[in-house]
Amino acid sequence: MKALTIWQPWAQLLATGTKSIETRSWGTRYRGPILIHAAKVDHQYIVLRYPHESFQYFEEAEAIYKDFPLGAIIGQANLAECIQMDQGYCDRMKEQNPEEYAFGNYEPGRYAWVMKDAVLFDKPIPVKGRQGLWNWKDDANE
Repeated sequence: MKALTIWQPWAQLLATGTKSIETRSWGTRYRGPILIHAAKVDHQYIVLRYPHESFQYFEEAEAIYKDFPLGAIIGQANLAECIQMDQGYCDRMKEQNPEEYAFGNYEPGRYAWVMKDAVLFDKPIPVKGRQGLWNWKDDANE
């Protein structure tokens, strides 16, 4: 099954459905189920560096000061679309959905990976992550 490694707290926000778009510098033709893997990066310092106007959304989503799982598959979603963003798309996101905008890097030329039907697993599955879109097999559980 396809998997994508994402830093916390963005992985948690995606797996709970609080965030439905993962922004990336690269696109993919793949559509379908995708496992959400939380990287081993300590997230608290990352979020604290975010611009003040974005920080409030992380607080409201209780996405800081939490011990989120790291180095594990934490959930699954369906990748429904992958849209290359232009300035109009970025402007619409900022105006129409400021919370979603705060949780991503919306710049022209980047890609919006639109996720649907997100599910947070009851128990994280410890797995070493990888860069890019990668394949994970249950029998390869590390």
